[in-house]
Order: sequence, then structure tokens, then C-alpha cells
Amino acid sequence: MSLTSLLALPALGFAFLEIVAATRGDAKLRLATEEISDKTIDYPSPQHARLRFNIPFSNIGTQQALIIDCIARLQPSGLRYSDLQPTVRLNNPVSLRKDGYWEATIVKQGKKLCIGVELWLSANEVRQAVEKLDTITIEILYKYYCRTPMKYCRTEITLSPKDFAEIPFVPDQKLSVEPAPKDLQGNTRVVPIRTHIFMPGEDIIANVKRYTDGVAKPGDIIALAESPVAIMQKRLAYCEDIHPRYLARRLNWFFAMDSSLSSVYSLEMAFREIGTAKMLVSFAAGLLGKLRGKPGEFYRVAGRSVATIDDCTGTLPPFDKHVIMGPENGQQLCEEIYRQTGIDCTIVDANDLGKVDVLALSDPTRKAEVEEALKINPAGNASEMTPIVIIRKQGADQA
Repeated sequence: MSLTSLLALPALGFAFLEIVAATRGDAKLRLATEEISDKTIDYPSPQHARLRFNIPFSNIGTQQALIIDCIARLQPSGLRYSDLQPTVRLNNPVSLRKDGYWEATIVKQGKKLCIGVELWLSANEVRQAVEKLDTITIEILYKYYCRTPMKYCRTEITLSPKDFAEIPFVPDQKLSVEPAPKDLQGNTRVVPIRTHIFMPGEDIIANVKRYTDGVAKPGDIIALAESPVAIMQKRLAYCEDIHPRYLARRLNWFFAMDSSLSSVYSLEMAFREIGTAKMLVSFAAGLLGKLRGKPGEFYRVAGRSVATIDDCTGTLPPFDKHVIMGPENGQQLCEEIYRQTGIDCTIVDANDLGKVDVLALSDPTRKAEVEEALKINPAGNASEMTPIVIIRKQGADQA
């Protein structure tokens, strides 16, 4: 093969990747200001006024959009409104919260997400103060990504308080940050254990002992969810701290939308996990496998450490804006927990579709027992905060 031919191969590969990226489209998210609705004002007290309206996010693109964050504030800030102590809060219908935290949220292609905007004003005679207002301008800042890196957007909304219909004040009943435990419908083979939110750097074994002491019995199995284990091992990265390389920004187009690796941030972390050479070999194996009608070859070659990567929204706040890697040295960890507690331990990746992937298990002969017990996914994948589940041995005393 001539030198010219050798030089042409990378050029052809580059052109191919650019064509794929250009023809697949991307998410295109906008705030539909022309569809603002339900403009109301109420007075929770003589000193407080609350102006509310709804506005939809509209994804007019060809790919789903992941809204990492969204905030709102009154403009112009400064002296004009300082006496009214303005506070703006957004209500995300996917995760209604009292604390105003925006949980990372997906908006499918062609779909809308209608959010609520609340402007709180405070003054000794707040009703009179509101009547003096001519217009209010609220600035909404949001950022989202899909197949391409983060997009940063800003929308200004100018409204007249006179257009807001006054309604009686009714205290909110739905907003909550309290997680709901999963309903196991009388199942006695599994015992989910509520914990605090495990943070990076915490001692995994100490936490396991703390929450299972007096609960787990000989013959039981302590099941740990994979993401909290990885978080305590500091195997995570905030999405905006990840700077995807060119290959991550192009090869991600070849993964299905429901794959974590369709994200440039997750794919970049996969490159860092196993190296560029192995990633390219895995990618080539995946393409050949598909041509031969044999799916899954990419993950077979890349390995479990890549298959267990979770993109943003994969776990509960405050880590919903992070890429979470798979646990490291899981088998050694499970065996050490067994040595220190005398109770078998497993690390699992389970979902609500009944799939249970046993990543590590101190006694491999009990794998089928773990898979059967965790098909109902008792730990959940959202805000249940039960990352530890005790699997009772068949026929054990449940008292």
C-alpha cells in the first residue's frame, strides 16, 4: 500500500464520522414563551405575594435532551426590586421538591415538559407594592446536552402583574424531598435498608456494618447497589468537568439513545477507563458483530467496567449531574465484607425491568439466589435511599 493510500485512510474515516454526525441531528430545546399559561397571583400572608405561571420546554430536535440544570431570577437585579426581596423558584413536574433543586431531567424528542415558575415578593404592604409594578422580567437560564456537548441557553420573559388572576391561597401539598420507600407487596425475602446519602470517600465497610448490624443474620446476603459503592470509591465525575475528546464526540453517535455511551461525557469516561486502543478495538468488534447479527460484541471486548458506566440521571441527587463509573475491585470488597461480618455480600446492578447483573459475590454458588430475589428491584433506582438490601435465606425464620 502506497503512502498516499495510508494517508487517505484517516481522512476517509474522519469524513465518515463527520457525515454521520451531520446527518443524525441533535436535541433542540427551547422555552415556548408563546405558550405561557395559568398566570395567577395569591397572597399567603399580608406580607407575601406569589405570582405563578407555567411555561413548556419544547424539544423540536431529533434526539432527546437532558436538562442538567435550570434556574430563574428576576431582572434587572439590584435596587429596583430590593425592597420586595424577590425570590424565584422553578417547579419541575418530574421531581417536585421543596428545596428548589433541579433534578436532571430528560425531554424526549418531539415532546414538551411544562414547568412552573413562582415569583415570591415580600413587603409590609405587599398588595399595594404589587399594584405599583408595571412589568416584571424573569430570566431563565438552562443547560442541556444530548449527542453533542453542553448547550447554554437564556430566555427572558416580560409580563405585567395586571395580567395575573388573583386566586385564594392554598398551601402546596405535593412538593416534597422525602423519598418514598418501594412497595414490596408483602415480600419477606428481601429487607431494604434506608441509609443516609453515601458521599465520596466514605468507608464502605464501616457503612455496611453500621446499617446491617442486628439486621443481617448468618445465611443472609448483603446486597449493595453498584452506584453508591462507586460513589464512595470516588469513581464519578461532574459532567461539566469532563472535556470529551474528538472520538468521544463522534463515536457516541453509533450507540443507541438508551445507552449511557450515547453521551459524549460517558463515552469520554469509557476512553479514560480502558484506553483509546482497547476502545477502538471494542468499537470495531461491535460493528463487525452487528454485521454478523451478533449484538453485544462491543461490551464483551470492552469489559464490564465500561458496561456499568451510568450517565447523568442514573442516580439520585446530588449525583444526578455526574457520570458514575462501575465499582472497582468489587470481588475483593465483597470477600472482605464477608470476612469481617460472616455474612455473604454481593454488588448488583438491577433495574425495574427485572434485569439483575451480579457484578461481584462472595459466594459465587449463590448467584441464582441473588438474581431471583432481586428481580423486583427492591432498592429502586430513584429516591428510595435503600442502597443496601438484605436477602433472606430460603426458609429462614422471618421473625
